[in-house]
Amino acid sequence: MTAGVTIRADDADPEPAWHGPLIDRFGRRFTYLRVSVTERCHLRCGYCRSAGDQGTDAQALAPAQSDRLLAVFRGLGARHVRFTGGEPLLSASLNGRIAHARALGFARVSLTTNGHLLSRKAAGLAAAGLHDVNVSLDSLDPARFARITGGGDLRRVLAGLDAARRVLARVKLNVVLLRDHNLSEWPDLVAFAITHGYDIRFIEAMPLGEAGAATVARHHVDTAAVYAEIAQRYRLRPLAPAPDSGPARRFAERDSGIEIGFISPLSQKFCASCNRLRLTSRGRLVYCLGHREGLDLRAALIQGLDDASLAALIRRQVARDKPREHEFGSGTHAVLVRMMAIGG
Repeated sequence: MTAGVTIRADDADPEPAWHGPLIDRFGRRFTYLRVSVTERCHLRCGYCRSAGDQGTDAQALAPAQSDRLLAVFRGLGARHVRFTGGEPLLSASLNGRIAHARALGFARVSLTTNGHLLSRKAAGLAAAGLHDVNVSLDSLDPARFARITGGGDLRRVLAGLDAARRVLARVKLNVVLLRDHNLSEWPDLVAFAITHGYDIRFIEAMPLGEAGAATVARHHVDTAAVYAEIAQRYRLRPLAPAPDSGPARRFAERDSGIEIGFISPLSQKFCASCNRLRLTSRGRLVYCLGHREGLDLRAALIQGLDDASLAALIRRQVARDKPREHEFGSGTHAVLVRMMAIGG
């Protein structure tokens, strides 16, 4: 800035003409973007990937490409970004991506992780500007946890949770409900969350790819049944949907104040209030977990589209192709993509 010159607010450069809300033909506004930073993961959770399924970053976006797309989505009204994987803590560029998102003005920057690397990375994540973290915790029994995750170490996850709690404003547990595996554990998991001050979400498994479809067929649990049992034991107060957040039905446990949530894509569709889009590590914009359709933004970048053209392309395709609702459980459902490739 030149000495002695004051720039008034009305002298500042105006926002580009392409800035503004991203809305589909059903009137839904998209303010929440989930960004996968890698397909790689060192675990083999049965509901996420098949035994021989190996994630690869061979066709992944460069960090600069992903950061540019993030800026475009911020201009299109995204206010909450969540970094996912695979396992996002395997990405060497993650802290830089978080810092970039904060610099762009995202109101909330979140992360979903399996927690195995969290104990030594939590401080760096917080310093980069991370607001909150979701950690997968499908069991508190070490042997069962290892079996569900394909070799996970419960002690490392618990250490990661403790480290995150010390430096982040909010830590949440993600529990995928699996009949014959962990359904009986909900009392222990809720008690653990209350004791340590973690929020908790119970999630229905989704039939994505061969692994997810097989899991749903064998182990599907309707979250309504678990909610009914929890409500008998604890005093729950319904919470209004949080702005720019996910699809959970949320309740506050009156004595502790922790949140207990239920994500029920199969038993209780939440599509009418969908506010989410997903960007894979390969640059594919995914409109809905329950549909094949997507937009290859990596190709658009290679073609040299400028930001205004990228925004126009995203607006047009989302308005045209974002479905009214998913098709999980329908006779026509045939989503063959893997959860690890989409980022959840």
